[in-house]
Amino acid sequence: MDSTAPIRISIVNDYEVVVAGVAAILAPFGDRVSVVETEAGGMPELPADIALFDTFAGRRRSLSRIDDMADDVDLQKVVLYTWDLPKDFARDVDMRSIDGVIMKSTTGVELVDALERVYSGEFVGSKVVDERDLGSTLTEREREVLALLSEGVTNREIAAELYLSIDTVKTHVRKVFTKLGVGNRTQAAIVARDYGLEITKTPAAS
Repeated sequence: MDSTAPIRISIVNDYEVVVAGVAAILAPFGDRVSVVETEAGGMPELPADIALFDTFAGRRRSLSRIDDMADDVDLQKVVLYTWDLPKDFARDVDMRSIDGVIMKSTTGVELVDALERVYSGEFVGSKVVDERDLGSTLTEREREVLALLSEGVTNREIAAELYLSIDTVKTHVRKVFTKLGVGNRTQAAIVARDYGLEITKTPAAS
């Protein structure tokens, strides 16, 4: 294959909306990566340089499909794309032949950069989960609350943004503090930045 051609990516998941969303993230980088297939529910049918497997809502049942993709001669590399890597899942993944684990907290630019590194032969990410791994600690809703906390917004503003009651938000905030071992919003915001959950603000128009 021409080394100057875009890397061929096959996006795999059980849900059409998920694969379409990942394809949309990659679309602005068409000179570097080319989505040749989006497969919802099965195995890729077209040759690809990288099968990007989104594990949303199917970690345990994804393991056999990882094996099948790794054995497919038309798929050069297999990369997991996931919110988190819980210890037990990390252990099972460690037994598979994969070429990278990319967290969904990465930006589009970071995702494409990671895919290029995988394509060049580098293993990206780690199969070893950190004790303080954010993804395996917080639920998806709690991650949303943490991201908003990093903006310095109030509980009432979080409630309005997420269509929740104030009491529900207070419960989520308490759980976030407890799970992360922090005592206030400032400390929580620091953790959010560490894990790439700080919301990027659009510069105000001059």
